[in-house]
Amino acid sequence: MSDWFSTAIEMQREIIRAQQAQLHAAQKLLDQGRVIADMQAAGQQAAEANVKAWKAWARLWGWK
Repeated sequence: MSDWFSTAIEMQREIIRAQQAQLHAAQKLLDQGRVIADMQAAGQQAAEANVKAWKAWARLWGWK
């Protein structure tokens, strides 16, 4: 009976380890999502700045 109990305890530990690994992987994906969102925002800001620069250059040369 004690052999069955120790096996059951070890099985529970393995389940906990698997759940912890799953949570860790999910957190990593969320963190990467935040980084991607920040990169997208920076790209959008760069594109807007580029448009402003081209418009200013065009005005410099008399284009509207």
